[in-house]
Amino acid sequence: MKYEPDFETLWNSKSLQQWTAGAPERFQSEMKQSQRPTTAGDWLGIVPIVLVVVYMDKIPVNNELLRYLIAAVLIIVWFVIWQMIKPYVTGKRSIAQIEEDIKAYYHQLWLEGKLR
Repeated sequence: MKYEPDFETLWNSKSLQQWTAGAPERFQSEMKQSQRPTTAGDWLGIVPIVLVVVYMDKIPVNNELLRYLIAAVLIIVWFVIWQMIKPYVTGKRSIAQIEEDIKAYYHQLWLEGKLR
């Protein structure tokens, strides 16, 4: 959604954590639930990380430091992919979607003149 430049300036003046702290309880609890591993799908995201760590010695590279680097890159790539598919696996909304709802809530307050 496109917001007015004045509202964007106000929005960028605080962190998401500060905006969330002042938001209604429904947004705060949904944000906490989205970040916690509370479903089997959440724990499923850890399995590939464990597999990389367990089978790191099987990476066909003779240099141990390079092997650690490859394992770290694989874990980071998995983490990024997991963050994209997590909402579909766990049924939880992504943090970006919750952030957009919080921003829309504050935008409505700003339009009503209750937030300056």
